[in-house]
Amino acid sequence: MKKFSLFIVAAFTAIVLAACGDTASTDSNTSVDKDKEVITIGYQKGNTLNILKEHGNLDKALSDAGYRVEWKVFPTGTVLLEALNTDNIDFGHASDGNAVFMQAGGHPLHYVASESPYPEGVALIVKEDSSIQTVEDLKGKTIGVTQGGNQHYLLLVALEKAGIALDDVTIKFYKDAAEGLAAFTKGEFDVYGTWDPYLAIVENKVNTRTVINGKDLTENRTFYFATEKLLKEKPEVTKIILEELQKADQWANENKDEVAKILASELGLEEAPLQKANERRTFGVEKINEDIINSQQKLADTFYAAELLKKDISIKDAVTMDDSIIPTNIK
Repeated sequence: MKKFSLFIVAAFTAIVLAACGDTASTDSNTSVDKDKEVITIGYQKGNTLNILKEHGNLDKALSDAGYRVEWKVFPTGTVLLEALNTDNIDFGHASDGNAVFMQAGGHPLHYVASESPYPEGVALIVKEDSSIQTVEDLKGKTIGVTQGGNQHYLLLVALEKAGIALDDVTIKFYKDAAEGLAAFTKGEFDVYGTWDPYLAIVENKVNTRTVINGKDLTENRTFYFATEKLLKEKPEVTKIILEELQKADQWANENKDEVAKILASELGLEEAPLQKANERRTFGVEKINEDIINSQQKLADTFYAAELLKKDISIKDAVTMDDSIIPTNIK
């Protein structure tokens, strides 16, 4: 078990360091016409825009439309959204939690679409020999999560549903996945809140048991955002991005083993846990509707009630519900 723990912490550290090496790095296609207008897309390693980048179909589609793509990689959704708000990128993605914190901080956002929900990609887990079996058993226990992360939200809604007050548990915040796993293996908390691909890595290497995942509790969504300038001046570009993103996602659903290879190379990880993570998700782009807005609003309201947000916010105010930018391959 000790060897497994050392291995997995090392793997987590490697992926965190790989993601955080630079604030952002640029990857542009040098073979295309340099005179074409540049569209800059921000992405995080291991996510759907990363798959789109490696698939290559967007570069060709935008080139055919008279544009050139530049890709910038970011370590976190928060940093990516900051770049979006300062017009350093035109389009990007971030998690549901990243988005509400940015909006509550007074930064304007323009939601344009959503990735399909991924509820089983976030969970609260325990060591296999733990006495904790259900959420009701969390009373008096210490739970480790990242502050404002998807597992933090899962914990809050799970406790609320079980009728357990926040004062009945101890929440410890960890900085990143490597720090969280190290603390968990050393027994600094009883329950570990984590998310894919880290969840899959732990499941693949350590004897753990899931107390609860996001099913029926959180949608665990990634959202897509564009600058106001792109939406006003080049709505056709946003439409092309979403159309090609959906094509890449559908390809990913049909080629999950190949996706695991791509992401393993990008993240410096073994393929097996990434295959496991891919098998419990469905890739796809969705048009934002009232149900998705309400779900995201519930997340914002929950974080505000827990005094994590500076102010209450209206998700609907930040959503661009413009049918003209939604391609026909997205419902």
